[in-house]
Amino acid sequence: MAKVFELQRKSTLSLRQRKAALLRQLRLPADLLRASCVEQFLTCGKAACSCHQGQKHGPYYYLTLCLAAGHVRKFLLKAPEQQQQARAGTAAYRRFMEGVEEVSQINAELLRRGDRLQAE
Repeated sequence: MAKVFELQRKSTLSLRQRKAALLRQLRLPADLLRASCVEQFLTCGKAACSCHQGQKHGPYYYLTLCLAAGHVRKFLLKAPEQQQQARAGTAAYRRFMEGVEEVSQINAELLRRGDRLQAE
């Protein structure tokens, strides 16, 4: 769910300054990753294995990507470095999208005030 930014009490000048600062910051991060990093514990197919009674096998780390409608890609991240990179990439995506959302809300507030989106 998108964060709601309280913008109505801010001056138009401060909104424009915040927007300019965000646009300078919002360079597309090289490690951007629109995905989910998921930790799972699993049971195996051996009926006598203790994973059916107590502690399951794992943790296993998976990266899940939602592509086009109905198309999901999921794969195992075996190395700890891969897991760390996946977490960093998904965090970069969240930060980037929060900035995009704030710019969008600032633009909507400027339009509501009858102002232009681009400074002249």
